[in-house]
Amino acid sequence: MSSTITVIGSTGLIGLEFLSNIAEGVYQKITAITRRQIPSLSDKPFIYQAIHNFEDLESMRADLKSDVMVCTLGTTIKTAGSQERFIEIDHDIPLVLAKIAREEGCKTFILVSSMGADAHSSIFYSRVKGQLEEALKAVGFPNLHILRPSMLLGDRHESRPGEFLGKLIMLPLSLLIPWKYKPIQSSTLAAKIHEIIADGETGTRTWSGKELFYKN
Repeated sequence: MSSTITVIGSTGLIGLEFLSNIAEGVYQKITAITRRQIPSLSDKPFIYQAIHNFEDLESMRADLKSDVMVCTLGTTIKTAGSQERFIEIDHDIPLVLAKIAREEGCKTFILVSSMGADAHSSIFYSRVKGQLEEALKAVGFPNLHILRPSMLLGDRHESRPGEFLGKLIMLPLSLLIPWKYKPIQSSTLAAKIHEIIADGETGTRTWSGKELFYKN
């Protein structure tokens, strides 16, 4: 496979899972954009860690030049500290970086969004996610893949008490939950991203429910 890949959100649950499961030679070049060195990737010298402070997004331009951009950047309102900061992290930064990447020739953008994303939702979180999806469609990527998982399962570095309680309730009932709402392991979602890149499907597609768990 000759694709060059750039990942933003490299230290998050999905981004790190995606990077951790890349074997040498699978991609021509992998760039992980991050605020700090990622020690767990020290055994993968073929992954270039581009350290940026995210204050000057234009300075990332050279590192955004790739065939595929994978965006797993995201936070919670509690972690962000305010709705304004949440919008900046979950909407503004990904959109600006997507525009720069497209200007640099990137043809495929893969976004990890969220179940229920809707630009017109009355729920703030879902509305911001939906607004980003709509804005990305206008950027002009020949290939845009939007993944809408339900609750994400895996070992996070940050504490999310609400998510933890949700897991306690939902996991025992997972067999009864409709596919759209089923919790999904970070490893499963990361594997889906690798599959999408390998398949090279063109156009714009939104992935949700059962299709996130199984191969096409």
